[in-house]
Amino acid sequence: MAQRNVVIVLMTALLIAAATALSAPSSAAEACPHQFGSPQQRVDAAGTVVQEWTIAGLQKSEDVLPGYTPRGQLWQATATLQAVKGTVTPLIPSFYAAAPGGQRVGVLWQAATPQGIAPTTLAQGQSSTGKIYFDVIGEDPMGIVYNDGAGELLMWCCESGMTMSMPMSMPMDRCPMCAARDCPCPHRNMM
Repeated sequence: MAQRNVVIVLMTALLIAAATALSAPSSAAEACPHQFGSPQQRVDAAGTVVQEWTIAGLQKSEDVLPGYTPRGQLWQATATLQAVKGTVTPLIPSFYAAAPGGQRVGVLWQAATPQGIAPTTLAQGQSSTGKIYFDVIGEDPMGIVYNDGAGELLMWCCESGMTMSMPMSMPMDRCPMCAARDCPCPHRNMM
């Protein structure tokens, strides 16, 4: 009986050691949640509505926006909205492009185009994908921020191939998502 207990204890210890070795270390830095292409969620105060935004491909645009003549360089990004929980209406005017020096450029939400993301309400489980546009005069943007006016911030940057000319200092102030994460991109002036 004693020999059986020793075998059970040894097997249990071996299983625990194997599970520990195969799992990721808890102290390892997680991937940056702000990288272009990363989905980010907004949850309403009651927890009944969850929307998930993904922004990717910030670049100069050659698209023509019907009825709109850019004053500067037109930029675009692809936006995807998923209604994870509840009914979601996209608040497209909440987006702006941000440059390393802190310049902010609001989204051209009023410029309707067939390529643009539709501002229509989505039922739970539905999604919508389209472009968002920015008319940039001055410094090229390095990221996109979503600010609903109530302090809810989502942001995307770190596109490979983008030149980041400002100092990198992380974690980002006022960003709960940056705690214990390795974000190799400079967000500080984007908000």
